[in-house]
Amino acid sequence: MATALQSLRMTVRCCSCRSITSRYTSKPIAQRRLFSITPRQYKIDPKFKELQETEPDEDEFMEEIDDLFENAGARHANNLPSYGFDEGVKKKLKPTFLNMGDPEPFDEDDREDDHDDITTLAHMELEQVREIRHYNRLAAWEMPMLSKLAKPFVPPSAETPLRFRYTSYMGEQHPAEKKVVLEFCPADMPGLTEVQTDKLRKLVGPRLNPETDIVKMSCEMYPSQAQNKRYLGDMVDSLLAEAKTGDTFEDIPLNTRHHVFKVKPRFPVEWRLTKERKQELADYRQKMMETDLNREHIGQLVDGVETIRHRLANPIAKEPVPETVAAGGRITGNKKVGVKRIV
Repeated sequence: MATALQSLRMTVRCCSCRSITSRYTSKPIAQRRLFSITPRQYKIDPKFKELQETEPDEDEFMEEIDDLFENAGARHANNLPSYGFDEGVKKKLKPTFLNMGDPEPFDEDDREDDHDDITTLAHMELEQVREIRHYNRLAAWEMPMLSKLAKPFVPPSAETPLRFRYTSYMGEQHPAEKKVVLEFCPADMPGLTEVQTDKLRKLVGPRLNPETDIVKMSCEMYPSQAQNKRYLGDMVDSLLAEAKTGDTFEDIPLNTRHHVFKVKPRFPVEWRLTKERKQELADYRQKMMETDLNREHIGQLVDGVETIRHRLANPIAKEPVPETVAAGGRITGNKKVGVKRIV
């Protein structure tokens, strides 16, 4: 009896002392009343008591269940990842060459490959086709407009002896674009005497080509072409000023050790075919042909084709192959003489 009362007591306490009661739960199996074995009475929150006393509405309950299912489907669709992984969860990735410096790095291993893309070589082929079509459009639509900017060619005059050469890379920037090359001939420089011109050749040193008499200088110290061109112009002005003043350097020979003179062999004039030589060769060939005809008529001319046909028609008999004969060995004293083979 005591055991049964103890179990009933625990059941009553569990039913009456719950802090949160569900709205649509069933009523407790036991009445909340006092027992003599209960040490004290447990107080129940009035709002929970009102919920327990009210009966649940089945229609309202079913509407809430339907709304719950509909909202759950939409909420599940909104929570789906866009590319096979949860973008909301930030994962610390290992820095690699592919995601270096990327504010939002990603891991290729987490992405699901759909296997619906073309290969890398195919992408490269498409990129090449796009580039070719781009330049074809330029050639068809924009290059004809350049004819409006065409100017007639004017050869350089004696007043412009300096020739500048620039380097440009179409559509891109390159460190070599700043380089400017200057070429001029000392003999074309105005206002110089013969002695001053020779002094100018000696001042430029290894920049002079003694074969063509052209001075070549370049500059790429400054970041722009205009600055390098200005530097070369100032250098030419200083060379001209130095050539006109001071010592003439007439006692110093021109140094050409920096240049390698390449000897280009030319065809000898004596070997050229003149009309007399051509006639002499024609007479000699005619004489040799007449000599061959006379030998053929006598039968002293050897015809190679006829000789081959004669050999094929009368083959030479095969010679017998000599056989190897072994001589018998003999014993001399206690030694045996080796067998001598005669071929």
